[in-house]
Amino acid sequence: MEILRFFSVSVLGVVADLAIAWTAAQLFGLPLWLGATIGFTAAAAGNYALHERWTFRRDAAGLSRRRGLQYLAVSVATLLTRLAVVIALERTLGGAWPLAILIAGAGVSFLVNFFLSKFLVFAGPDSKRTQS
Repeated sequence: MEILRFFSVSVLGVVADLAIAWTAAQLFGLPLWLGATIGFTAAAAGNYALHERWTFRRDAAGLSRRRGLQYLAVSVATLLTRLAVVIALERTLGGAWPLAILIAGAGVSFLVNFFLSKFLVFAGPDSKRTQS
């Protein structure tokens, strides 16, 4: 089931993402939004390759420049969603609970990323998927 594979890849990505974001903000003193951006960007690169090869696998699995660029656009939309949530919650909570803020942003952006990836990036005419 695609959503379970997507979730598995995303869990790995979000662990790396949040670890990088938390480290950037707490150890290096970067603003939380910048840490979230750095973490998200690093994880998104790995996630694309895993989604291409495993989550939305095809008979002739291979990295695609077109889908890679589409995934980049989806990642930007996902990142903007994440940042909107992080910034809104950080302002609302006055900077308290930074890890909870990062997790909330990751949760909302997960849903955005799945639906945009499934229906825009990996649903084109060349997306002849295998059945397992």
